[in-house]
Amino acid sequence: MLHLPRFGPPESWRERAALVRREGVGPVADTAAGRWFTPGFTGADPYVAMLRATDPAGYAACCDALAAFDATDRLARITAPTLVVAGAEDAPTPPAGHGDVLADRIPGAQLVVVDGAGHLANVERPGPVTDAIVSHLDRTWKGAPA
Repeated sequence: MLHLPRFGPPESWRERAALVRREGVGPVADTAAGRWFTPGFTGADPYVAMLRATDPAGYAACCDALAAFDATDRLARITAPTLVVAGAEDAPTPPAGHGDVLADRIPGAQLVVVDGAGHLANVERPGPVTDAIVSHLDRTWKGAPA
């Protein structure tokens, strides 16, 4: 069975949870900017600081939850209008193999790939992400005035 609509291999999340339980969130925070953003992005500091301030037990529990998460068998049952937004340079969940799988398996979903953005595309490129969301809502909101 294909297991792409998940957040990476379960083993890596379990290893990260164990690391955080052993050493705190520091080692994860030290590498977060490189996972979340493109190399030229200069606004990572507040997001990395937020991670550093995260409770290690809570973070580890979230890692355990992500290890167990797999929505593969449920995607076809989604009936809400769906927009999948992906950063073109997202290394943890690249558009090819992640975003496109979601968009292909959710009926009627649209995929928007944001150029010049990594994993946190909404932080790195808020304008294009907001434009995509507003366009999606304008297109799909049933109660919109004519």
